[in-house]
Amino acid sequence: MKLLTNHVIVQDAWEDVDPDELSYEELLALGEVVGTESRGLSTDTIAGLPSVNYKTGGDQHGSNDSCVICRVDYEDGESLTVLSCKHLYHPECINNWLKINKVCPVCSTEVSTPGSSM
Repeated sequence: MKLLTNHVIVQDAWEDVDPDELSYEELLALGEVVGTESRGLSTDTIAGLPSVNYKTGGDQHGSNDSCVICRVDYEDGESLTVLSCKHLYHPECINNWLKINKVCPVCSTEVSTPGSSM
């Protein structure tokens, strides 16, 4: 019974903690206690996103001429990932983003894939 009591005390102690006042190491420890939740997309879902070849001067779904994540201009013929909201990104940039967030970095629209119902 004493172990259970000690566990409850530790758990209650974490509930009274203000995360804004914790160090990096303390935040990691808190994450181990309360757990973490993935808010991103699976690798398979990300791999299933459509792509388009960029055309200089073409109407690319009203998108910019550069990637808003890395700020590098798109090159003619470059393969880009297009999200359901029609924003374009370098695949390596948006793939890393979507592993931790399932929304478009520009408009915050939740990313849907072909065949998903939204």
